[in-house]
Amino acid sequence: MQKIVFSFTLIFLSLIGISQDTTGVITYEEVINTAVDMAKAEEQGWSQWAELVPKSMTFKKKLIFTPSFSMYSNIPEEEDPNESNMVKRMARRYANANNQTYINSETNDFVEQQDFMGKTFLIKGKPEEIKWKMTAEMKEIMGYVCLKAIYTDTANVIEAWFTADIAVPVGPEKYGGLPGVILELSNKKDKKVLTAIKIEFRTIDPSEVQEPSKGKEVTREEYNKIVQDKIKEMRENGGGWGH
Repeated sequence: MQKIVFSFTLIFLSLIGISQDTTGVITYEEVINTAVDMAKAEEQGWSQWAELVPKSMTFKKKLIFTPSFSMYSNIPEEEDPNESNMVKRMARRYANANNQTYINSETNDFVEQQDFMGKTFLIKGKPEEIKWKMTAEMKEIMGYVCLKAIYTDTANVIEAWFTADIAVPVGPEKYGGLPGVILELSNKKDKKVLTAIKIEFRTIDPSEVQEPSKGKEVTREEYNKIVQDKIKEMRENGGGWGH
């Protein structure tokens, strides 16, 4: 009798799509559209730099997740010492930066560590409450049935594809809060798409996920101003390449 009940339970769980896998590591491929408007570059006087910019760049990211906390970070890539393209060299530095986003749902803590131009900054606060709009669209990613949700504000549109088969409300970067893991995320403003390419379910040792503590603590507004001021300075000195 116990075997019959057990078998029925397994069948029931598989039919309603409930998964017991709630801890592990997801690897994402990040593709950024870096194609340049050459007419605009010519008009602004940096066409010589624009010619060096590839149409797209690809990076790898990882998300360590549990029901209580998550850590999103870059996967370092080996640099080619013989690479002559300045833009590609800069891209490799970006890929290898020790940037991390830590979210703890139990303590309601959010910490983002950003390495920028040789300096490290910490942005602390509470996880942003994202007001997702659910849609009826569905598609399959890595064998998982995913539903589409959209977040829109005055400056951007974020599209997320999540699966309820992995019932943890996490995702890449600062995005989450959906009834399942986000396996694909597109950011219209930043012209990038993040897609899961590998999922490894395993126990996460707490030592693998430490809240970032290195760097100068700043607000989001202060950090954005630091970045904007540096980009403006590079442009004025002829060292920018089209931000």
